[in-house]
Amino acid sequence: MLSRYLEDLQHSIQWAQFEDDLDVLNLARRKMEEAISFIAGLNNSEQQQSAYHQLDSLLPMEWPIWMETCRYGDQSNNERLVH
Repeated sequence: MLSRYLEDLQHSIQWAQFEDDLDVLNLARRKMEEAISFIAGLNNSEQQQSAYHQLDSLLPMEWPIWMETCRYGDQSNNERLVH
């Protein structure tokens, strides 16, 4: 089951590396959140640790920048809705 989450995340990361689109970055973020949620639900702490390590190994160096872009995009969308 974990492999499905990691595979989905990996595909969205690959897509984001070739597509300069905020929607694709948000998709990658959602896939990451789904994987983290699944991992957090694992009963065995050793399995969790191993899964988090696998998850970390998938993330590209650009990941923090992508997440900042998503955060900025979310804030600007919210500001437009408020005004």
